[in-house]
Amino acid sequence: MSSDTHGVVGQSVLRREDDYLLRGQGRFVDDLPTPLNTLHLAFVLSPFAHARITSIDASEALALDGVVDVLTGADLATMVKPIAAQIELPGYSFNTRDVLAIDEVRFAGEAVAVVVAESQYLAEDGMELVDVDYEPLPVVTDIHQATDPAAPQVNPTVPGNVYFEGRFATENVDAGFEAAAHVISEDFHSNRVTAVPIEPRGCLAVPEQPANLVFYSSTQIHHLLRTALAEFLDVAESTLRVVVPDVGGGFGIKAALYPEEFVCAALALRLRRPVKWIQDRYGALLTDVHARDNHYRVDAAFDDDGIVGALRAEIRTNGGAYSAVPFGCTLETTGGARMIVGPYRITEYEYTATAVATHTAPILAYRGVAQPVCFMAIEGIMDRIARRLELDPAEVRLRNMVPTAELPWNNVVGVRYDTGSFVESLELAMEMANYDEFRASQAQGRLVDGKYRGIGICSFTEVSGTGAPGWRARGLSRLPGFDSGTVKVEPTGKVTAFVSHAHSGQGHFTTFAQVVADELGVPLSDVTVVEGDTAAGPYGTNTFASRSAVTGGGALIRASEKARLKLARIAAFMLESTPEDIVVADGQMHVAGVPSRALSFAEVAETAYAMNTFDLPEGESFGIEETDFYDPPLVTMANATHIAQVAVDAADGTVDIEGYVVVHDCGRVINPMIVDGQVMGGVAQGIGEALMEEFVYDSDGQVRTATLMDYLLPSSVDVPNFQIAHIESPSIDTVGGFKGVGEGGLIGAVPSIVNAVADALADLEVNVNTKPLRPALLSRLIREASG
Repeated sequence: MSSDTHGVVGQSVLRREDDYLLRGQGRFVDDLPTPLNTLHLAFVLSPFAHARITSIDASEALALDGVVDVLTGADLATMVKPIAAQIELPGYSFNTRDVLAIDEVRFAGEAVAVVVAESQYLAEDGMELVDVDYEPLPVVTDIHQATDPAAPQVNPTVPGNVYFEGRFATENVDAGFEAAAHVISEDFHSNRVTAVPIEPRGCLAVPEQPANLVFYSSTQIHHLLRTALAEFLDVAESTLRVVVPDVGGGFGIKAALYPEEFVCAALALRLRRPVKWIQDRYGALLTDVHARDNHYRVDAAFDDDGIVGALRAEIRTNGGAYSAVPFGCTLETTGGARMIVGPYRITEYEYTATAVATHTAPILAYRGVAQPVCFMAIEGIMDRIARRLELDPAEVRLRNMVPTAELPWNNVVGVRYDTGSFVESLELAMEMANYDEFRASQAQGRLVDGKYRGIGICSFTEVSGTGAPGWRARGLSRLPGFDSGTVKVEPTGKVTAFVSHAHSGQGHFTTFAQVVADELGVPLSDVTVVEGDTAAGPYGTNTFASRSAVTGGGALIRASEKARLKLARIAAFMLESTPEDIVVADGQMHVAGVPSRALSFAEVAETAYAMNTFDLPEGESFGIEETDFYDPPLVTMANATHIAQVAVDAADGTVDIEGYVVVHDCGRVINPMIVDGQVMGGVAQGIGEALMEEFVYDSDGQVRTATLMDYLLPSSVDVPNFQIAHIESPSIDTVGGFKGVGEGGLIGAVPSIVNAVADALADLEVNVNTKPLRPALLSRLIREASG
């Protein structure tokens, strides 16, 4: 069987989602019809980062008309087991978290009680009336101070406040440093950030008879959430259905499992009434998982040509007060350690990677996970090598890159790069950015019209499409890795595709339809995509870590192949031909070389459902509904180069991004327009992380940036015009040749902007090794350097 259909994969098809969303017709959790008799929740949050709970008096709250109940951690402990991340790494300190704190709080914002009321307003009024007495205890928030023997213990099962320490070294790394002509060392520090999606988290739990529960949530991981609810509430998974409505952004933080979800579900089951909780922005900033807050100490040994012979990295990451569920506190730690070598041929390498506990909010996944920081470090090292040897930074990168001819390539820790375009991406980006012309102009002086101008490069590899082997390599053996797809051809010939993912703005309803339409040879308009509902299809690992195109697309291709073969068998029987001779073209099936001997999809589908006079071939089952699963290999590696051009105001330290170029290689591109949108959105977030965003705790663990007046976010005026180009190096390891794209925009933006600012101030010999690069910091550095 073959297809003559001109493919829609690779075409910039308009997003199906945009029309109803732009018309304000999206249905997010808070837009869902609230059932009669719904109860609402408000959580009492600790104002202390570390304290003993001496008493909780809820009498005034309970006296308020409309308040149904106030529950403490001890109450919830009878309904919900302590939640925990299951990490299987040598030396990992296992720890659990009660869904409401019992006896002791460990970060500012940890919930100690929940108020249940007839309305959201009454719940919040009742929350204000709950009187909690605390006995403050010593606090540690700094990742270096946390491991001091005199530091307060954050968690009783995490000795010395070390969750995990991993070590790795190649045999000849010491010799590489001893033989090197040059060695440089540098420290790099990353700010703590969080995602701030436009829609905060929320959930609605609706009991159904006799004992079932429908749970609506703005989650990215509906199947994993259902399994966790069943496990920690001790109920049968078959009694639970998790539904994801429209989601206003996730970016990884909605791939966590939070205490509020378990509390909401437990109370709905206990009270047999619908229970709803919608987070406010203050609560989101305090209690959503955070990211980054890493420190890298990097030593590089290199020769007179700038070739890196050996690398050492000491990595310290903040895990927060608890190891967050489901991925755990080691996500940033192991990710940075494994990926810091990037696209470079570095064969001798040693790392020590430590995840530390502090009295701060837990750290988990946020777009890019570790990679913006580890590439800030290695790309910063490349620039410092160039300055030491008086070489061009781009030339140093080119000399160290793995050339395309040497792919597939296993990096020094065993991560496979199956295909890619490291050199080609950098060279094309340089051409698009007029790199040589910029350098020639810069040679006349970096300070022009009161502004220092610089250019920064980030060439990187992007982990995507991780399968079960990849998760196991990072100690996450309970994370499945696979996803599922079901393709159903209706009696009318229309197609419904069910996939185990959940959208939060990525354009799944369009891109998955493009994949299925191409595989079946039907018009795109004939394909409908259904996702985000545990009742609508088989199990999967869901949507995070740039995996949807790889795992969901791969599963749908496999299921489509099965459906197409069944259609071909039925069509061949009807046309008195063989399945191998059936050609699919634009929703028609005909015999090869005889286009007149043709049937429509609908005619073949009717036969499959016994809705006409044709019989099925002997042994063929009724209906056309095929399911398959896809678990990719270790990882799939995308790559890109970002080049940023900036101007730093000499007087006030403000940074303007005057030019921005991206050359991205995500393998086979499904929809270039959607890919461009993913890249642009990621760069916008990267601008925020590089220049303005920072979540600040003081020495007492108090949050100093708990509003959007203090936690600064980029707006449209901060985002430059883009030049974006694509190179396609289809993966040879995955079904469909796809690679991920969801995180690359942010990953490349942070190092390229930091390096551009450092380049702008290079004549002042200012050391730029931290972020965010706010005007106050830069103006101080400029003043100090200028005398």
